[in-house]
Amino acid sequence: MPTVASDEAGALSLQEIYRRCIGSVVSIVTVTPSGKASGTGIIMSEDGYVITNHHVIESAQAVSVLTADSREYTASIIGSDETSDLAVLKIEAEGLQAAEFGDSSVLQVGDSVAAIGDPLGTALRGTMTDGIVSAINRDLTVNDRTMSLIQTNAALNNGNSGGPLINCYGQVIGINTMKMSNFYSSSTTVEGIGFAIPIDTAKPIIDELIEKGYVSGRPAIGIDGETLPATYRIYYRLPQGIYVTRVYRNSDAAAKGISEGDIITAINGVSVTTMEQLNRVKNQFTAGQILRLMEGSLAPVACLEAGSSPCDRAGECRTLSLWAGLNDVINKYLDQYTLADLLREDDGFDYVI
Repeated sequence: MPTVASDEAGALSLQEIYRRCIGSVVSIVTVTPSGKASGTGIIMSEDGYVITNHHVIESAQAVSVLTADSREYTASIIGSDETSDLAVLKIEAEGLQAAEFGDSSVLQVGDSVAAIGDPLGTALRGTMTDGIVSAINRDLTVNDRTMSLIQTNAALNNGNSGGPLINCYGQVIGINTMKMSNFYSSSTTVEGIGFAIPIDTAKPIIDELIEKGYVSGRPAIGIDGETLPATYRIYYRLPQGIYVTRVYRNSDAAAKGISEGDIITAINGVSVTTMEQLNRVKNQFTAGQILRLMEGSLAPVACLEAGSSPCDRAGECRTLSLWAGLNDVINKYLDQYTLADLLREDDGFDYVI
């Protein structure tokens, strides 16, 4: 992903920005069990790698990419990351127009920016809006994930997700991801508050998605899924649950034998019918449960490990009670914190992604 240095003297007009960038912006159409959906993407290489948002292709059973010159391609999902809301697709094409990428670390409040994408669907594809950088390093927590984003007043709507936020030199400095819709404690409608993932944040994640298909160290189950529509479930006599639309390569889910088309009805004994419910159950796992699953016993000495044989010297061991007390403190301490506890509180706003 080449980065081009900005030269203030080379600032472009909006018309020049559009002509320079429109060829690297694509429409993305997905097919899910609930129907069709759409978003926007950015061509990052001449040989067909495309960047978009995770939520654009989440639950997709099929993905197609439509270029600015109306060529349509079937896309494969190379990798996707819910935490950063980034995904990489691949289409079989050559000689595509790749976007130029700028340096988001030098952005300042007041810098001019433009957005290109498909607001409200492909009928309005290639729409350009403009504005300024309203804030930088804006930390937001949405759907149990926290991101540090660029805030802009350039108009963004459903369908702009995954499209470029462009500086005045025609360089992509952000990936549009969401807009604020309203404050949940009032009926006030909010306008002109959109957000983009800084390209400097996105680059290492994109590189790892291309290399591995996932981002290391994420507390993820390794699947995408969607609630089975009632009519579909009743017609095919299927149980209530989550229809698995994708299993991430090299994930724990893949290693455990979960496959596309499987239906998940419960996790840890708790019935689930939506990905939100599944993630809620996942987020209630404690730090102690996770560490015991990954590391085994947390006991400070072998004789306190579960299933260990009774120690011949237990009756005369003067330190056994000390180790037992420490073992109790370790487990109680780690079991009082869940994954949800480690995430920041919601900030009170509703967001559209």
